[in-house]
Amino acid sequence: MAHMDIQTSATVRLPVHYEQESFKLVRNLLTAALLECCSPQEYSLISDTDMLEMVADQCHDDLLAFAAKDPAAGFDPVFIARTYTSYAAVLHYRLAHQIAQTCGNLAAYERSLAAIVSRRGKMLSGAEIHCHARIGARFIIDHGVGTVIGETSVIGDDCYILGGVTLGARGISQNPCGARHPRIGDRVQIGAFSSVLGPVHVGNDAFIGPGCIISKDVPARAKVHVKTALQMVLEQ
Repeated sequence: MAHMDIQTSATVRLPVHYEQESFKLVRNLLTAALLECCSPQEYSLISDTDMLEMVADQCHDDLLAFAAKDPAAGFDPVFIARTYTSYAAVLHYRLAHQIAQTCGNLAAYERSLAAIVSRRGKMLSGAEIHCHARIGARFIIDHGVGTVIGETSVIGDDCYILGGVTLGARGISQNPCGARHPRIGDRVQIGAFSSVLGPVHVGNDAFIGPGCIISKDVPARAKVHVKTALQMVLEQ
């Protein structure tokens, strides 16, 4: 089954100086996000840890994976990092998630800091990724405006999601506190404006086409498409 080169595109090796340039850019973007969202004292405390370097490594892997799959950017990671708002959503998620994971252990971090970083990512990108969602390596959101990933969502490695996708709960209000969002396997692709609702499982290598509503488990390597599309042309 073909997967838009997902299985063969882990990274395209770039010249060493260009990889260094793109990594430095990712590090600068993370620094800018932090400086806008936290106090100088909080930034100093974070800078004294290895958090930024660890998040930069994760974000750079996301960036190289995106560049390997995106001819519209000329396969250029620097262009994507500087101009793609959907990449900004993932970068801010990575930073917010790491802060959320750490703030319980370091009393100096305000509990709200992860949410403030998430809010900045949403404002820049139009995509909302909860800081407590768990997302694997080399994650790509493409054309991400309107994408929502809920708090208890779990996403595997090498997944590719388009704009307007919702990984949400089944209810509207008064949802339970426990797991209520989907679990997505590795190398899953989800088309634009699809919704995956509730604690369902989507297996590895599944393909969900645009406009689908998923409320039951999807087995590994399955393809899901909408079969009700009907075009009507009324001539005057």
